[in-house]
Amino acid sequence: MKRKWVAALSALLLLQLANPVGANPRTAPNTSYDKSCEGMHVDQIGYLTDFRKEAFVSTGSTPAETFDIVDAATGASVYTGKLSEQKHDAEAGEELQTADFTDFKTPGTYKLRVGDRLSYDFEIGDNVYALPAAEVWRSYTLMRSGVPIKDPVTGLDVPEGHPQDRHAIVYFTDDNAKKGDQLDMSGGWYDAGDYGKYVPTAAITVAQMLMAYEAHPDHFGEGQMQFPEGVTGEAGMPDALAEAKWELNWMRKMQRLDGSTYVKVAGLLWTGTVRPCDDTQDRYIIGEGTFNDAMYGATLALASRVYKPFSETYSGGLLDDALLAWDYLEKHPTMEFRRDEGQDNGSGNYSTDTDENQRAWLAAELFRTTGDKKYEDYLKGRGREQMTTKTVIYGWGNTQALAQYAYLKSEHADPEFRKEVLAAFIQSADEIVQQIKQDGLRCSLHDWDFYWASTKVAVTNGNLLLLANEFAPNPDYVSCALDQVHYLLGRNALDRSFVTGVGDNPPIHPHNRIMSATGVYIPGVVVGGANKYKGGDPKQTAYLESGNIPSAKAYLDDGASWSTNEYAIDYVAAAAFALSYFSYPQSGLVLPKTDPFPKAQ
Repeated sequence: MKRKWVAALSALLLLQLANPVGANPRTAPNTSYDKSCEGMHVDQIGYLTDFRKEAFVSTGSTPAETFDIVDAATGASVYTGKLSEQKHDAEAGEELQTADFTDFKTPGTYKLRVGDRLSYDFEIGDNVYALPAAEVWRSYTLMRSGVPIKDPVTGLDVPEGHPQDRHAIVYFTDDNAKKGDQLDMSGGWYDAGDYGKYVPTAAITVAQMLMAYEAHPDHFGEGQMQFPEGVTGEAGMPDALAEAKWELNWMRKMQRLDGSTYVKVAGLLWTGTVRPCDDTQDRYIIGEGTFNDAMYGATLALASRVYKPFSETYSGGLLDDALLAWDYLEKHPTMEFRRDEGQDNGSGNYSTDTDENQRAWLAAELFRTTGDKKYEDYLKGRGREQMTTKTVIYGWGNTQALAQYAYLKSEHADPEFRKEVLAAFIQSADEIVQQIKQDGLRCSLHDWDFYWASTKVAVTNGNLLLLANEFAPNPDYVSCALDQVHYLLGRNALDRSFVTGVGDNPPIHPHNRIMSATGVYIPGVVVGGANKYKGGDPKQTAYLESGNIPSAKAYLDDGASWSTNEYAIDYVAAAAFALSYFSYPQSGLVLPKTDPFPKAQ
């Protein structure tokens, strides 16, 4: 995979490491962006040999007639094709023509040429996503809390982050705990650009990681993530499962004696741009809510299946925790969410208006894992609406689709009820396909979907198609899911890969405290992407007010634009699922070393 962009980092002269979060940590322009490639929309990693291969060209008022695929090294044409008629894409604000080179299958590295315009280069091959997949999964390791990281690949060298989490302070008093009590909440991953650790996003993230493994166990293996010094895998266990287990073990610390679960661990002040080890403020254990309890239980019920072949004891403990969560929710049948004054002053507010879809997900996962009909009875009763109506994108705020999927995968599902659930699930998938086919860039996002975390939304829509394909095989489901990978990796209105270090034009200034504070660039983290709605952050709002910005271009590669350029573990999870589906371990794969950012003067 290409790393040409790293040379451009030498042009980024200063890192304002001591700046507060509201300041852009790098003031130099993103010199990695080649404006001559603008409007030549290609996947900057590449295309799989036997799948549809399309690129899109913005041609303005004068349509072009033909395109060439040229050898990236020599410039010689290897394939000539006819461009489609123009199609207006309102979200991009462009007139687009399609270059279809599906029947060109010779492995190699190429560029798209239209007239005297050239695209970024891309590869054609059977396993072009192997390296991006490894880097995306590996980014979790480098965001671990509670362990020193010394990584020879990126150069990241940081002491243990937030050792005070071993003595985290309970923020409130109730029947389970007393305000001021201290509990060990060490471990886990930092959630996003901040240093909070949250159960809702942990649950949806780990669930997707484990679902990726369940779908294709042969796509994972030991040594795949090339763990840094001080981080070890487990003998006989794929690296991906060892990494997910690190987060699971932190999550289990968050469950309380009665089966409920704390929501988050965080400080009471937003930190500046400092390393995790330099954030020395007290850390607090905050919140409790039934939606959170259900998500925790569902993830552990799923995990108990995945880890059973590796350890009956560990699997049994996970299932016991999930059953304890179910028992708690049975005793608390109405939505509850605890909120205490000041709890969100230094961390994100993760809450929902309902817990019905999360409860259904827990019931479905327990039914799939145990076969106990009482969980199916719940789904046919209280959970029926969640199971038999068209779903929406799944994420920490809504897990309806995951409930449907888990039930559809259950060996003991009632055939008639299963038909109802499947009809609703397939309806959702078919509507996503319809949107992709009518979009000028074959993106699953409607205009109103370009909100905070739009990248995650696009890729997750594609992932839902891959899930649907398990029950109703359809070539459109797979190819349209792959279209969303192309969107992620640069075939979009911005000609921007939304994954750090991946492609020729990735985010250079992500909103990420570890990167900014250390000057180390970490590949594989996924940023939020275009956000057309004002108020996300001051930088983004000012940009939107500067002119008529098309929805698909409402993005800033700016560390201060957290609503467009922040990473989060659940964004990464969507990419991890998709990239793992379309790749497999590559023998002898070596992760290329990344250049550090220049240190501040």
